[in-house]
Formats: sequence, C-alpha cells, structure tokens
Amino acid sequence: VYADNKAEPVVKATNKADFTAVAAAIRQQVAPGGRWEYTSRLEQEQINRYLDDMQGLFDKYGSIDQMNDPTKLQLVNDQEAVNEILTKRDDNHIVCDYEQPLGSLIPQKVCRTYGEIQRQRDEAQHDAYQRLASPQLRGGGG
Repeated sequence: VYADNKAEPVVKATNKADFTAVAAAIRQQVAPGGRWEYTSRLEQEQINRYLDDMQGLFDKYGSIDQMNDPTKLQLVNDQEAVNEILTKRDDNHIVCDYEQPLGSLIPQKVCRTYGEIQRQRDEAQHDAYQRLASPQLRGGGG
C-alpha cells in the first residue's frame, strides 16, 4: 500500500487572523461529512491540543515575525504534527495497492481515495452487523 500523491500542508499561517480562520476550518472538517471525518477521537484530541497551543502562541505574539526562535520551533512542530494527522486522514488522499483479481494470477494496481476505502469498510461492517442482528431462518422443528 502506498500513497500516490503529495499533500500540501493544511496548517500554514503566519499571523493570528490567518491562523484563527485555518483552525476553525479544520475543526469543522473533522466532523462527520467533513474532509477529515475519519480521524479517530484520539487524533481529534491531539489536533485540538496542537491548535490550542498554536492559538496561544499567536495570542501572545500576534505573528511569526514577533516570535523568538524557540517559540517558532514549537509552532513549526505543532503545525507538522497536525499536518501529519490530516494528511493521513484526508478523504481525498489517494492510496494505491496491488490486488489479485478473482480468477487471475496477475496482481493489478488499484487506487482509491482514503474516503472511499473507509466508506467501503464502514459498509462492510454495517452489512456484517445486520447479518448478525437479523434472525436466521432455521430448518427443522421447534
């Protein structure tokens, strides 16, 4: 399995106003139906913690230009941590794998978006749950 595209950083702001807008958009898009809806609860907590840390830095300094070097390093590290999670969980992220079609010995490259893979997984789990939850017709007497 490998990623077929390079993602651009999502969190990249140089001042408080830009960052506030970016953080609000990210928080909205990790909700169901959003671009990063498949982030886990732990990842969402991590994202929120990093965004809160970055907001605190921008609240204190206003812009990157006003930050000292250790503060800039903290900001960059926080941004990279958030971007890593968002890139991995991006619905539009292309993931390719080699699959062996039924009846063939030759693997074929199959590429899907991360969102498609997760929706297929969710549907399969839902179908399996429905089969287990529904009463089965049994032969024989009772």
